[in-house]
Amino acid sequence: MKNWILCILCLMLTSNIFAQEQERENIIGIGVGICPEYDNSIWIGDPVNVWATKKASPVFQFFYARQVLEAVRLGGYLEYENASFNIYNSDDLKASRYNIGANWIAQYPNNAFHMQLGGYIGYGLITSTDWDQSVYGTDVGIMIGPAYEKDNLGIALHVQYGKGYYTSSGIPTEVGLSLPRCLLKVYYKL
Repeated sequence: MKNWILCILCLMLTSNIFAQEQERENIIGIGVGICPEYDNSIWIGDPVNVWATKKASPVFQFFYARQVLEAVRLGGYLEYENASFNIYNSDDLKASRYNIGANWIAQYPNNAFHMQLGGYIGYGLITSTDWDQSVYGTDVGIMIGPAYEKDNLGIALHVQYGKGYYTSSGIPTEVGLSLPRCLLKVYYKL
């Protein structure tokens, strides 16, 4: 995490040195947050066919967006989550979720402090040492929250909610997820 912050700071300083007076249309940033503890948020299909309770877990996101209209941004993201979950009050099972996808955000009003509303769709995989192979699938969801921008820097607090459905030819055959999370995002306009 320290390396990511150092890389972003170096990129911001370099772009400031070479930046010319022009409209900033490219946005890069990072998001750090939490996926709260949530009862019955994971469905694990055959052979168990059970709802599992997910423990609170950290979520990390790197994103890029392009300002395509005055109030609309389109972009992409990379996301990582390392979670633990519990089946029938047994020992915690661990899993990691990796996701890459596209997102869109609209903002209103066109002021320094504004609201953002958007959505995302992504493709990813979930790995666990307790499963014989990874499961692959899609996530889809919405996000909303306040944002503040000053000059080229911005900060946003997004509450997100989505669903994911993953399958494999091994065990388990399917995994369904509820994906509530809250992310603090810091971004820079290039």
